[in-house]
Amino acid sequence: MPDFNSSAIPNWLRVAWLSFAPVGLLFSSRIAWEKTFLTWQQGPQMVGFSLMHIFPAFFMVGILCCYSLILWLVPASIYVIVRRKSISSVDIAMILAAAFAAVVMALPDTFFATTR
Repeated sequence: MPDFNSSAIPNWLRVAWLSFAPVGLLFSSRIAWEKTFLTWQQGPQMVGFSLMHIFPAFFMVGILCCYSLILWLVPASIYVIVRRKSISSVDIAMILAAAFAAVVMALPDTFFATTR
C-alpha cells in the first residue's frame, strides 16, 4: 500500500484526479483511437462525431473530465516541482495520465492522416 504522506501531490488533488480520471482517460483514449488508428485505416475522420451522436451524455461528461484533467496538471505540476524530493511513483503515473489527455486533445485531427 502506498504511503500517501510521502507524496508530492496533496490529498485534495489526488481526490480530484480520481474524480476526473476514469471518464476523462476513457474519453481521451477513444479520441486518440479515432485520431490515429481509425484515421490510418479509413482516412481523415470527423473526430468525435459518431461518439457525440451515439453517446451524447458520455461525450459531454468525457470532454468536461478530460479538460478538468488538463487544468489539474497546473497545480499538480507546481506541487511536484516544489516538492521534488518527495515524488512517488503514483504521482508520476497521475501526471503522465493527465499529460496523455492533454496531448490527445491538443493534437490536430489530421496529424496522422496520410495522403493517398
